[in-house]
Amino acid sequence: MNSIVKLSAQITRIEATALKVLVASVLLLMVVNVAARALNSSLYWADELAINLMVIFAFIGSSLMFAQRRNFAVTLVSDAVSEKNRRRISIFVQCVNVLFALFLAYATWLWFDPLTLARNGFQLQGFFEETYNSIYQEVTNTIGVRRVWFFLVMPLFAFTLLVHSAACLIQDIRAETTLGTPK
Repeated sequence: MNSIVKLSAQITRIEATALKVLVASVLLLMVVNVAARALNSSLYWADELAINLMVIFAFIGSSLMFAQRRNFAVTLVSDAVSEKNRRRISIFVQCVNVLFALFLAYATWLWFDPLTLARNGFQLQGFFEETYNSIYQEVTNTIGVRRVWFFLVMPLFAFTLLVHSAACLIQDIRAETTLGTPK
């Protein structure tokens, strides 16, 4: 149990660093593209890469917010009940988060379908013909990179959300925190 809380803390540090790098990268891409447009030479690939990086940092940032208990919440009910019931609500919410993370992991497993890909000898055409799933074949319009590299944020998010939600649930059960506020 303690190892999950420690793993969550380690992942949180990695996510915070990754977010800084991603935000700096997007800022740099935008500045370079603005400068290029000022010189009448637009870099279309910079826009597409910036958009994809923003989607990635939205998922990483969301995971980080869950870890830090800074996610959006409607506290109308929890503010009106006793501390004991507030703790129960928090435990229930963390259980829902864990279930959502498990569902997301299952959905991404179905989407990526690694067993069928392996069964087809990692041949993308055979995989597509069997599943009609082009996840591994789609290519970005201007960058020329397979979209699957950007889609990999989904299973990563499912894993980190599961770890963070499980850690928060453990902390809530142990009463190490009050609703939404780390001690």
